Amino acid sequence: MPRVREVLARRDAVAQLAVVVGAFAAYEAARHLMEPNWAQAFANARRIESVEQVLGLAWEQSLQRAFLAIPDLMQALNVFYFVGHFIFTGIFFIWLYRRSWDGFRSFRDAFLIATAISVVVHYLFPTAPPRLAGVGLEDTLLLFSGIDIGSPTSSAYSNPVAAVPSLHAAYALGVGIGVVRYTRSSLVRVAGAIYPPLVILTIVVTGNHFVLDAVAGIAVLGAGFLAVGWWRSRKREPGSRVCAV
Repeated sequence: MPRVREVLARRDAVAQLAVVVGAFAAYEAARHLMEPNWAQAFANARRIESVEQVLGLAWEQSLQRAFLAIPDLMQALNVFYFVGHFIFTGIFFIWLYRRSWDGFRSFRDAFLIATAISVVVHYLFPTAPPRLAGVGLEDTLLLFSGIDIGSPTSSAYSNPVAAVPSLHAAYALGVGIGVVRYTRSSLVRVAGAIYPPLVILTIVVTGNHFVLDAVAGIAVLGAGFLAVGWWRSRKREPGSRVCAV
């Protein structure tokens, strides 16, 4: 553990890349160890839909119908969903590493904790995405592009029963908060504020998440930041130097 803390505290691009690669490898290993329980995943998805009906949050079908009426926009959202999650999160952390080392460490740790919590929830509460749960939603990636990113036949490429919590929503909110907090550009700050709701809209209209999946994602990110704050309150952190973009 002391060596792990030493690596995490080191302002070294190679060391931080190793942390990210190691975390991703651990996530992939955990995912492959979890055999999808489709019966439970479908049942849990229907439970979420029922709760949304009670709360008045079952917006998925009406939103998707509205966007399916604009095929070009729907295809753009498909592309954004498929690649934006990784690209924009990666760009954000590269930028934040240069902008604020202290901020980078806080957000890195919060994201790692949120991801770890999510893996546990994925195991304890496997949930199918609404596009597979028989609740009246289309799989828009399959419909428009022929891409199967999560079904009983494509579990080798993604975790098909990991809809709750939504890491797309969690990471997007973290990126948005970080950009708004650390940028000096008003235009970039506006983009940072728009990014989280755009991602949440995208994951819903593409049929990949229920609204409550996004709420759960926001909750695990909040837990990650609370854990980071608690840890830092126990140990004084050195001051950070903020450099210009």
